[in-house]
Amino acid sequence: MRVFKRELTETHDVGAEWPTFVGCVELGESFVIETTNQECTPNGPVEIRGVKAGDTVAIHIEKIELVEPFYAPNGGPFFEGMGERVPLDYREGYFYWPHHFRLKANPSVGNIAILPVPSEENLAVCRIIAFGPDTGKQNPYGWRTLVRAPRGKHCHQDCWAITEGAIVHMKAQVDGLGLCMDDVHGYIGQGEVAFDGIGVYARVQTRVERSQEWHVDWPIIETEDEIMVFSSYTSTYAHRPRLRYVDIIRTAYWALRDVVAAKIQGSIDEANTIVATAADIRNCALYGLGDYIQKEGKSDQPDSDIAVVACLPKHVFMDE
Repeated sequence: MRVFKRELTETHDVGAEWPTFVGCVELGESFVIETTNQECTPNGPVEIRGVKAGDTVAIHIEKIELVEPFYAPNGGPFFEGMGERVPLDYREGYFYWPHHFRLKANPSVGNIAILPVPSEENLAVCRIIAFGPDTGKQNPYGWRTLVRAPRGKHCHQDCWAITEGAIVHMKAQVDGLGLCMDDVHGYIGQGEVAFDGIGVYARVQTRVERSQEWHVDWPIIETEDEIMVFSSYTSTYAHRPRLRYVDIIRTAYWALRDVVAAKIQGSIDEANTIVATAADIRNCALYGLGDYIQKEGKSDQPDSDIAVVACLPKHVFMDE
């Protein structure tokens, strides 16, 4: 089985404005992407032979192997820290704290990414840091920023549901797809309220197939029992209009309604009634909520990076 070693994050097109493919695999071929737990180190991009821009693909998560060491975050809320990370033991599927606590592991991939279109807007993200204390400086991460930071239709879901057996449906934006992965968690809570969960090094076994079952615009996360439409907002594109949390929820709702209408080959009005009745909105990443990031006192700050999913049980469709 082909293995894309994590050392490639230190050797392959480091800091380049745009990457070459790190290798090529066939549709339906299982392979492994190894990930790190370092800042902005997506591994890839892997070419999937035969995939063209505009094709819809199904990225299957076959297996996730966790690699020591393991630490629990100790911040919160969000960027305000409470202390050093806590080392954890791992045995028989549980993480153990030094005292008092244990937690059943739920390994998941935080960032399933594909290469976006190399537009001037996207290439600018690769060249210059667009937010934070280093705004305006040359971007040392280059193209890797683009498949990690934006939280768009092409990357960084931070969803606890992308576990073994899950399928992520996405629309290819370039020929060859350019699959990347990183930010694997041994456990992540909904909302990622301390900026991270139990972040880990990992080996992710995956395969890519063609997808025909669902209408895909925003990514769809499919589990055994549910479909989840991912929606997000990012401040990475500084010139775009500012959005708020409510706007992201509205987008997720509308996107799920589109998926349902296509599934039943019906109208938006027909789809709306089941979405209005049964949809769940669940938080993936909320550490970008502006009013949560407070240092001293309270100050108005805009929302920056937010991710949610709109979920629906698959049993609502009578042909399932």
